[in-house]
Amino acid sequence: MKFDWLSYLEVAETLYNEVISTSNQANSASINEAKIRSCISRAYYSAFCLTRNYLRDFEGYSNLKTLKFSVHEYVIEELGNSKKRDFNKLGDILDRLRLSRVEVDYQDMVYFNLISKAKIAIVDAKKVVQLLQKFSSNQKP
Repeated sequence: MKFDWLSYLEVAETLYNEVISTSNQANSASINEAKIRSCISRAYYSAFCLTRNYLRDFEGYSNLKTLKFSVHEYVIEELGNSKKRDFNKLGDILDRLRLSRVEVDYQDMVYFNLISKAKIAIVDAKKVVQLLQKFSSNQKP
């Protein structure tokens, strides 16, 4: 069965809600930080994979079926270089999400409010989903 990448966004929201809920005070700060970092990462991967698949399946980017290296950069650059303004917007959102994801996945210390960044990541990922839905509705006869 084909994986539904939107599920990652649901996981991101679940992790975020667990951390901000008042009943979650029993968890250690480290566990909560891991959940928020994972939230940002899952929000990015949901948005990225949905976008990659849309480009591959509906926009004719057949090379995405076999491209193995620098896929993230390729997708973001293609969107940024597009003549379609909504594609440029999509590329900007993905790039912002990717930068946050890289920071939380690789840096021992982050110098921003993780909870605020997680909320922004969820909102941005939802914007990506909305844009993709708009594009898909324009694809139908």
